Amino acid sequence: MRAIYVAALLMCACFALAHGANKRCNVLSIVTNVGSWVPTTGPAKYIGVPKPTGYWLAEFTHSYTVFKNAGCSITVASPKGGLGPADPPGFNFYANDPVTQALVAKRADGSPYVPVTENTISAAAITNAQLADFDIVFFVGGTGGMWDFPYDDNLHRIARVMWESGKVVSAVCHGPMALVHAKLSDNSSLVAGRSMTGFSNAEEELLGTATVCGLCYPGNEAAACPVGLTPANCSGPHMPSEYPTKGSFLLEDGLKAAGAVYVSTQQDWSTFYFRPHVVRHGRLVTGQNPGAGRETAEAAYDTHRLLRLTKKKSCPVWSQFADTFCSPVQQTAADPPVKCKTNGYIPKC
Repeated sequence: MRAIYVAALLMCACFALAHGANKRCNVLSIVTNVGSWVPTTGPAKYIGVPKPTGYWLAEFTHSYTVFKNAGCSITVASPKGGLGPADPPGFNFYANDPVTQALVAKRADGSPYVPVTENTISAAAITNAQLADFDIVFFVGGTGGMWDFPYDDNLHRIARVMWESGKVVSAVCHGPMALVHAKLSDNSSLVAGRSMTGFSNAEEELLGTATVCGLCYPGNEAAACPVGLTPANCSGPHMPSEYPTKGSFLLEDGLKAAGAVYVSTQQDWSTFYFRPHVVRHGRLVTGQNPGAGRETAEAAYDTHRLLRLTKKKSCPVWSQFADTFCSPVQQTAADPPVKCKTNGYIPKC
């Protein structure tokens, strides 16, 4: 009888440990509100013609699914709240992707949409007290975020509060634009001295989205604005008309200017394939391109899991290493092995 009692206690203890190991986490997933822009410079045929944009579909659907499968509760937000538009080409690009299609629905006219991003919460409505309930913030990429992410004070506040509370701050592709201008309470840059990645200049050039405007933004005119141009009239592919006084810049340039240690991996342009690449520097987790949505979310959740296991909300020992890794997946047998750069030991958290 005593043996049965002891066995029962052990079973309860094991259940409690398992239950604790699978404790639900809370994720704040943030998407852009920008769904279109109107070029004011460039080839005449493009000037004045609205162009669609938004968040990149799989970066949201793949990360959302990773967190959901991990047992997390997910809150979807955006800078202004309301509609978080998906970049239209993504619906065709991922038409045969079951993970994405599980989150896509059809309107009465047959057009696709993502129900969970139709009515997002405004970043301004999320208080600092409410942020205490979140474990991970995940900034979803897509070219729409090139416009509203860098200049939204509430996104900066969310990143700062999450970071200073010992939580995981993560972003993929153009998502790190939300961190370029983010400041900590001491007015220092959140990203300075930390290894991270994001959509590279080489990838921008491949897609034809690089712009001569570079780092031409208010306060940096003398150093970066091309002759004859100002932040108000330097309007490239990343500057819609609703942000006429903001300067456009490419993500890689912006991160480097903010003091981040930018890391990118070699891409195989011959197959037009964005290789997954994720960089983890402590609690800062970033993915390079659209191919890294799933891997970035997995690394973010893994970081949260490690923090929970160590029962620390500050900087655990392992986070002193700039941890960069790639998915070993090759698109075809002819593809060269994935190559990643590492920056070694960086004694900052």
